[in-house]
Amino acid sequence: MTSLDDRLQIESPARRPQARTRIPPVFVVGVAMMVAVVAAILLRGPVPGDGSVASDSPSPVDAGDPAPAGSSFETPYETPLGTPLGTPLGTPSGTPSPGPGWSSPSPSPAVDLTGYVWPLVQARVTLPFGPTSWGEFIVDGQLFHDGVDMATQCGDNVHAAHDGVVLAASRQYDDYMGWTGDLAPYYHLLDTKHWWDSLPIVIVIDDGDGYRSIYAHESRVIVKLGQHVKAGQVIGYEGATGNATGCHVHFGLFSPTETATFQLDPAVVTRDLLPSSEIARIDPLLVLPFRCEISEMRTLRPIEAAPCPPLPSASPSSSARAGKSPRAAPTKTPRGAPTPTPTATPTPSSDSTAAT
Repeated sequence: MTSLDDRLQIESPARRPQARTRIPPVFVVGVAMMVAVVAAILLRGPVPGDGSVASDSPSPVDAGDPAPAGSSFETPYETPLGTPLGTPLGTPSGTPSPGPGWSSPSPSPAVDLTGYVWPLVQARVTLPFGPTSWGEFIVDGQLFHDGVDMATQCGDNVHAAHDGVVLAASRQYDDYMGWTGDLAPYYHLLDTKHWWDSLPIVIVIDDGDGYRSIYAHESRVIVKLGQHVKAGQVIGYEGATGNATGCHVHFGLFSPTETATFQLDPAVVTRDLLPSSEIARIDPLLVLPFRCEISEMRTLRPIEAAPCPPLPSASPSSSARAGKSPRAAPTKTPRGAPTPTPTATPTPSSDSTAAT
């Protein structure tokens, strides 16, 4: 049997050649380079050009997908009567204060707005934007109409004036109209008096440029909340819902970021419990495609009007008024005994529930 000393003497020489074996320098250098490369990649993050590099620019939103939160196109959701129908760009009543979704701290000038088309093809203007005895708002001490009434014929196609996302498409639209106060008393009145069905059918669209477009008095709508629409797309049909003396579309434009306001007629505030003011509107004729036959456009845009031929003695705008603004008071259930004012004798309405 071999002793421990003999075994150590025998095994030791066998291990000596292994102890003298050296790792090749090339192998060491190669491992060191691989470690350095891996460390550099980990410290640097995504490599430019691999499609995952971070960017401050928002990714485009597919027209068929819901918009991401915080974008200027936010998708609303239906809720019960008397509550916001979604998450509008700002407070539910449209108060002009900063909030999620604001595209800019102040509205863009009207001259910078592009991409608009007429809601009605070859429409005649039946009531322009500005001071008029038919107005429901007060600006500089005068009754004021806060949009443009236009008409063709009952049932005609109403088109989206701009690319955008539908915020409202029914008789429940006030949360998106830019009111600067609490709508709860008004909603309670509508519930108590059962007046919802007597309101006009209104479409409100976020145009994606910091403005919202309003289309009132439709007989029927064919778009849904949150739907993306393109300029010129049919969204409803010309009608006379609400307090209107004829089929027409009340078209309005405003920016939720605007700080100026239009005061609502105090008599309407008292009777209908509406807020005392709304966010100021702009004249839609400033942004719609120019037409020589519209006398108001010639006044607003004289440079474009310069090559136009003289107007005939009877302006298209002098035709019979097609009706009041979107919310002149309901006709099915009168409020304070109001009735539609005949078009032959335009006088201030005593029955509007403004959304004009």
